[in-house]
Amino acid sequence: MLFQLSRCRQLLGQMNRSIGKVNQSTSTAAIPLTASKSWTVLEQSKIKEFDIDAVLLEHNKTKARYLHMACNDANNAFSVNFRTTPMDSTGVAHILEHTTLCGSEKFPVRDPFMKMLNRSLSTFMNAMTGPDYTLYPFSTCNPQDFHNLMTVYLDSVFCPLLKELDFLQEGWRLENDDIKDKDSKFVIKGVVFNEMKGAYSDAQQLFGQHLLNNLLPSHTYSYSSGGFPLHIPSLSWEQLKQFHASHYHPSNSRIFTYGDIPLETHLQNLDTYLDRFDYLELNTSVPKETRWTSPRVEKVNCAPDPMNPDPEKQSTVAVSYLLSDITDLRESFVLQVLGELLMGGPSAPFYKTLIQPGIGSGFSPVSGFDSHIKETTFTVGLQNIAAKDIDTVVDTIDTTLDKVIEEGFPQDRIDAVLHSYELGLKHRSGNFGLNVIMSMTPFWNHSQDPIEYLRINKTLDWFKSQISEDPQYLQKKVKHYFKDNKHKLVQSMQPSKDFTEKEQEKFDQLEETLRGKLSEENKQTIRKKSLELLDCQNLKEDSSCLPTLKVSDISDDYNGTTLQQHSLAGVPTQLSLQPTNQVSYFRALIDTKDVPLNMKPYLPLFSSFLSKLGAKHMNYEDLDTQIELKTGGLSASTHVTESPDDLYRLNEGILLTSYCLDRNIDNMFNLWKCVFEDLHLNDKNRVSTLVKMTATSKSNGIAHAGHRYAMSSAAAAVNPVSALSEMYSGMQNVNLLSNLAQQDGGDLLEKFKALSSILLNKNCMKVALNTVPDSEEILLKSTESFLSGLPGTCSQMDYVEEKQFSMSESKLHHVVPFPINFTAQSLPTVPYTHPDFAQLRVLASVLSSKFLHIEIREKGGAYGGGAMAGSGTFTFYSYRDPKNLETFSVYRNAGEWAANGNITDQDVEEGKLRIFQKLDEPVQPGYRGLRSFLSGVDDQTFRDHRIRVKNVTKEDLVSASNKYLIDPKVSGRTLIGPAQTGLQDLGWTTQNH
Repeated sequence: MLFQLSRCRQLLGQMNRSIGKVNQSTSTAAIPLTASKSWTVLEQSKIKEFDIDAVLLEHNKTKARYLHMACNDANNAFSVNFRTTPMDSTGVAHILEHTTLCGSEKFPVRDPFMKMLNRSLSTFMNAMTGPDYTLYPFSTCNPQDFHNLMTVYLDSVFCPLLKELDFLQEGWRLENDDIKDKDSKFVIKGVVFNEMKGAYSDAQQLFGQHLLNNLLPSHTYSYSSGGFPLHIPSLSWEQLKQFHASHYHPSNSRIFTYGDIPLETHLQNLDTYLDRFDYLELNTSVPKETRWTSPRVEKVNCAPDPMNPDPEKQSTVAVSYLLSDITDLRESFVLQVLGELLMGGPSAPFYKTLIQPGIGSGFSPVSGFDSHIKETTFTVGLQNIAAKDIDTVVDTIDTTLDKVIEEGFPQDRIDAVLHSYELGLKHRSGNFGLNVIMSMTPFWNHSQDPIEYLRINKTLDWFKSQISEDPQYLQKKVKHYFKDNKHKLVQSMQPSKDFTEKEQEKFDQLEETLRGKLSEENKQTIRKKSLELLDCQNLKEDSSCLPTLKVSDISDDYNGTTLQQHSLAGVPTQLSLQPTNQVSYFRALIDTKDVPLNMKPYLPLFSSFLSKLGAKHMNYEDLDTQIELKTGGLSASTHVTESPDDLYRLNEGILLTSYCLDRNIDNMFNLWKCVFEDLHLNDKNRVSTLVKMTATSKSNGIAHAGHRYAMSSAAAAVNPVSALSEMYSGMQNVNLLSNLAQQDGGDLLEKFKALSSILLNKNCMKVALNTVPDSEEILLKSTESFLSGLPGTCSQMDYVEEKQFSMSESKLHHVVPFPINFTAQSLPTVPYTHPDFAQLRVLASVLSSKFLHIEIREKGGAYGGGAMAGSGTFTFYSYRDPKNLETFSVYRNAGEWAANGNITDQDVEEGKLRIFQKLDEPVQPGYRGLRSFLSGVDDQTFRDHRIRVKNVTKEDLVSASNKYLIDPKVSGRTLIGPAQTGLQDLGWTTQNH
């Protein structure tokens, strides 16, 4: 997996917003200062902010560094990281990440990583390649599972087989276009090759990659660690093995563990592998970039975007600055704060000068402060602008900085940013151990002291003292890092009409050149290896060498969530008292059943813009600042679900969500009160700006999540909830946004006024609250006060029978400017409480790992593929797929494969384990009780479903395959990809974008 840390914004300041997600009761037992004869303790520290006992150790023989973070969190996490610094764009680090996981000395089976996904209860498993690091992280709540996965991961990275056939499959190979026809021409195939063709067909990713290459041109950052597709075929199997030898050694490793498993247990596992190595002097360090004496200008090209609503506005420009060393935590924090102040929200200077005037549709790719490489960067610019406006944007950036240097930032904006960090230390969501590991990875990749990174309060206190002592402190930093900085790159990108054709010509020429070098003996050798690879892919392996958990070890018991039921101002309200760390959570579901059908497509925009338009005495800038000052955000989104036992009884609504420090409960509800009482619906320019930004974001997202769009589109043909979801967030929504982006916002405002009159009341509402016991009284009182002030009388929210939807056969081809495809086929099934639903979930899991992965990824060369069983649908999908209609044949064959009895008892066992990963994943305190609130699946219904999953047999899967997958009466099929000839003759409907 190519890891774009820059877009995850994993850096010090951002970690503050996600780091406080762990049970902060007393930590585990103190860590011994002398932990092992094989290790030396370098540093031990109590991190009070998170109740973590951190210890940094060094392996005596190899000098491997190891950070253990002990705390009272059962979701234990691990990662082994390497600094990987490729000096070409062949994708060697990326391909090595793939092939490392294709078999090892202790586990000599094909793809043990994928097999362990089905033999584990992991809460996360993956491997990722960054610009100068590769990491192999996982997390799990099961101690035996942790030991199993740690053993597989360590054996994979330190003792991989790195077989040639795995390199050919995962990296690149020449092979007959039709493997069955020895006379068909040789073409380039390979998982990473296809993945990167898809990745760089996205203009945003291409722009960001060139920006990094051009800003730091002297060393590893001047290349693509993921691999430029035209360069990938230059990589040999021998070079891959050499890169492993020079980078995947304990002496070049950094190891993390986190959680409540004792340090001694981890050291025993690590010693098993590290003690067999000696120290190796490796030079993988990245030198500092030589600073420029004057700014530089670079121009790049891309393909025209037919999905852009304005063909005259397809250019992008950005100004990027090289800043401080990533190991300077104080400067990194200052720069992160500056990035938020300069660009975060509608009151930020760059938002006002670049976004509000409507020059472009949104900030350029990779905009903002970034600290995922050795030296930090800041980038700002615009996308979807006219070519004539490139110089105007660059000049505007300069004049904006001048104004900031002269005037500084309002104090309430600074306070709002600092409040967001304070709240981030307490708000709990997601997987904390994993978050901290990923957040620390770029820093520790170049630092000797990872523990310092965790001392957040120390950095915060220092920062507060600096701005207190010097009121112009931030202005001086802006001048130093931006105005006076000569290491400044201005990069623009403009579409070229023949870009795609020229790129394809390069690929054609490359294949022709490679074919031209082949002797008859070479061709026979290639053919032999291709068939050998195919035989290997078809081989039913004995995977008994791999460790596994057992379904029988999973308890039948399920401890649900205790909920209090209240009526506040007549509104049904559930309360869950949880250890939320002095943070209170509010959710409200407003029924939208009274919204006319022709108005429903606009509900997503109305919801999304609800807290972005201004309210009462606050314009949208002031409201944004107050929201950041007092809360973790006010958000709203469309919500649709079916009854757990009836697919045609639906509940549609808008979900309001917010959270705040307990001291700000009254302030949070006062902000919601302002929105409900006097939402500003009179600024066409504001609405137009938001629509354009939303349209751009949605359009750009297709390249990254095209399989989800394909699945949504396919399911819409066979399921009523999926049809609504497609309207709200699928390709239908993308089309609507594209059309709205060409309008002035006036008509949309009128629709918003109608929607607000229907929805901004308590006529049909229910509420869910989560807080600590000490805050129960004030939260209930403030909630009731808020609800009492809303107009209307609350009626019971219930499911409504859907009478208009009817299933229909659908074959839909969305034509988009990508050289790869996303496919999906969806079949109608049964609701959640039906006994067959558990069988279908396990069937989807088994087919994904035992059939579809082999056929779609290993043989077909797609980046991924599988099946998912949702309530009412069974959906196949492929991701970044070089094939199109052929993949639908795979879907048909999958059902036949299962129905013919090819599934074994062990397959079923593994399939059930994969389902229990999701069923039993930990739920953070602020989110407990929401399953019942949002989906109607109460604890008893969920408990019954768990038992059904445990009891599924292989006979059940044969029955389910025959009943639902073989010759379905109706199905929805969607293909998202480039234009194809002849599809209409086969009954496909084409939509151009």
